[in-house]
Parts: sequence; structure tokens; C-alpha cells
Amino acid sequence: MAAAQQRPNILLITADQMRHDCLSVGGHPVVRTPHLDALAARGVRFTNAYTPYPVCAPARMSILSGQFAHAHGATGNQAMLPPGQPTIASLVHAAGYRTAAIGKMHFWPPYAEVGFEHMRLAEQNGSGWKVDDYHSDYLAERGLLDQWDLWDQQRPYRDQAPPEYWESFGARASTLPEEHYSTTWITDETIAWLRQADSRPFFAWASFIKPHHPFDPPHPWDELYDPAAIPPLGDPTEALAKPLMTAGGRRDPRGGYFDLRNLSQQAFARVAALYYAAISHIDHHVGRMLDVLRELGQLDNTLVIFTSDHGDYMGDYGLILKTPSVPYDALAKVPLIISGPGCRRGATSEVLTSLVDLLPTAATQAGVPVPKFVQGCDLQPVLAGAAGPAPVHRRAAVFSETREIKAVRTDQHKYLYHRRLGIEELYDLAADPGERRNLATDPASAPLCADMRHRLLDWMIDTEWERQTHSGRYRDLVDRGWIRV
Repeated sequence: MAAAQQRPNILLITADQMRHDCLSVGGHPVVRTPHLDALAARGVRFTNAYTPYPVCAPARMSILSGQFAHAHGATGNQAMLPPGQPTIASLVHAAGYRTAAIGKMHFWPPYAEVGFEHMRLAEQNGSGWKVDDYHSDYLAERGLLDQWDLWDQQRPYRDQAPPEYWESFGARASTLPEEHYSTTWITDETIAWLRQADSRPFFAWASFIKPHHPFDPPHPWDELYDPAAIPPLGDPTEALAKPLMTAGGRRDPRGGYFDLRNLSQQAFARVAALYYAAISHIDHHVGRMLDVLRELGQLDNTLVIFTSDHGDYMGDYGLILKTPSVPYDALAKVPLIISGPGCRRGATSEVLTSLVDLLPTAATQAGVPVPKFVQGCDLQPVLAGAAGPAPVHRRAAVFSETREIKAVRTDQHKYLYHRRLGIEELYDLAADPGERRNLATDPASAPLCADMRHRLLDWMIDTEWERQTHSGRYRDLVDRGWIRV
């Protein structure tokens, strides 16, 4: 084998809108994920992994760049990295890796040049579906239409959706056969590319559309879980009591994508059962990818990373989906499993981790120097179980954000701050893991709130993309009392 082949392959697998707790290995009472459980048995499962931004495209841009969204600037679903921005794909490709992006990338434009020499896209939001390989070629050539997804994702079709769509909250079996469903197609395309081996190591990003709504797994997967076994819907009054959920004059956070004020337990149970079924469907196809790597003799030489761009409320506070996009753990915390060369087997890590850590971790595995602009930490010391003061072991906090809301999480506490309105929320995660009792209004918590606020502001300054050019901006923040001097 050539020397270049000795470097490990890298297979990044992402789900879309998958909650952090939806793994049977993590103790979920309903969902079953035997193949992801097996992947965890081969590597390290991170129980405190966070997305930098609980929205699809910004999170993906952070994975690509290793930067937080306020640094790379892509803070919306139609945003993209600056032209020429180095990415994990471009870095390893320049180092001799063959690279592929397959599935939902959420790039804009869809086939943007970010370092992938092979792209087979299956898009969803926006107009990418009009030009991608899955909808505009594969389904169209077979006379198939993913009607349920069009009603859910494309405004002109959504306005014409029938009562069944609204009454079910987008939950029913897909009209597509399982063999033509997006999860299957993305897996088939990934496997076909993996079999096209040459002398180079590979970096592949296989990105599933699901379990993102609509909640429409194909038959027979739609019958996998009994709605009667679904735990009850959360208390909707908890959402009304959260200042950040009613910020900006929002009267009721349940009136978003769907009007959840009419979400009954029966309707929620159907939604959750199909959401969990979509996850098990993904799990099945992850198993297919791993089987092919094993067949090719590459499984032990492949760093396999499984994660999601963000989570879903899925019953918390009486909500489903990801609106309002507040970085509570339901949205900001994500599953993360890494296995492969140099990884402990069957390990669980509580280290505070971010999706910006994936670039430096993958780059180090590939033997590529980590660029100075990268804001994540190399997770290799945790993967290997190394002792000592490794940089990731010193991380005292992890951060997540939206345009208006910034959040910091330490080992014990989570603090959220609306920077325009000055709204604060503080939670003791050790005593209140569901983030239900806001301590920010307690005078005894004022010193802790101040400390957490300054952690956020220090992080914003430290991670600014061109922070050395913003002396005037820095002075403005000092004058407004946002930064300690």
C-alpha cells in the first residue's frame, strides 16, 4: 500500500434535526439505534456535544470552517462562507485526499466550490431541490414526486397543502417507496462512491435530510413505533414562562411553523413515533455504510463521525420542531460519536464539545496543519484517552448562538443572553437538566449571571474573524458596558 493510503479515511455522517438523546445506547426509552450503538462501542460517545448555531446552514458552515457563525458570517439558511474560505474539505483535498459531499449540504449556491471534487446533492429548503441530483434528476426521471416534502418546505406548495398536512403537523408515511426515499438514495450514492477506491485516502460527508420535518418515513418504517408508547407531551405553560421564548413581543411561542396551540397528545404521539422511525431508518442505512467499509477492509482505517446539525424540541415545553430557535439543550445539544484509528472503544466522554471541533480533529488525523483561524479544539486527546493538560481538557465552557441570543454552558450552568433586549436566563443543569427553572431573576444569582455574561462577551471578542481591525467596535462595547476593562 502506498504511503498516502496509510493516512486514515474520514467519513462524516450527519443527520438533520436529530436530538442528542435519541440513541438507544444513551438510554432513550423508545427509539432503537443498534448500528449507532455498535459504532459507539467501537469509539467514543460524547454526551455534552453542542452545535455552534441551532439552525441548519450556519451549523454546517461551522463544521466546514471550524469557526463560530459570528466569525464566518453565515448566519442564515441562504448564507454561505466567504469565497475562498478554507474548509476541512479543501484542506484535506489539497493534502491528497479524494473528497465527496453527498446529500443535504445547504450550500448557496447549491454546488458552491468548497473543496469537494464529487458532489451528489439532495436538498430540501430553498430552491436547491430544483437543480439537485436527487429531485431534479433521480426522482424526475422515474416520474416520482416527494409531494409531502414540497408541501412542507416550499412556500408556493405549502400554501396549497391540504388539511391533512396541517391537521397531522406534517406527520404521515411518505408517498415514495423506501427504495427511492432520500435516506436510501443518499446511502446508495455514498456506498457507490466508497466502492470507487483509488490510491488516495478519502474524506466523505454523507448528510441525511432526516429526521427533519416533514415526519414522513417510508413504509414499513412508519409502523415501527406504536404512538401509544410515546411519553407524554411536555407542559406548554413552560414555554410561555420563558422570557426568551416570548421576547420581541411574541405572544405565544407555539404559533410558529405549525400552530401548536392545537397540538394534542394524540397528534404529538404520532409525530414523535414517525420522528423516531426516521432516526431508526437512518440508523439502518448507517449500518449499510459501515458494512461496506468492513467489506472493503477500510473500517479500522476510517475515522467515522456521526452527529447532527441541531436538535428538535420534540415535546419539550409543549413544542415540536426548532422554532423559536433558542439554544436550549433540546436544540443546541447534539449526538456525537467518533470511532476509528486511535480511538478508545466503548468510551463515554462528558467533555464539553462543539461541532467546531470536528475540523481540527479531522485535520490532525489527516496529518494536515490546523489553520490559525480555526476556533475549535482537537479532540484526539479525548479520543485516545490521553492524560494531562490537553487543550480540550481545559475547556471551561462551550458556546452556542443565534443572531440575537448567545448562550454559554459550563459543567454545571447554562446562561442565555438576548444581546439587544438584555434578557437573561440562567439554569443549574445539575439540579434542572430540563432548563425549566430560570434563576436569573434571583438576586443571589446576580454574581453568577455577571460572570457568565462576561464569558460570553470575552468569547465574542476572542473569536471575531478580524478582531484586530475592530478597535472602534471594541471601544463601543466597552462604552455600553458589555466588556470589562
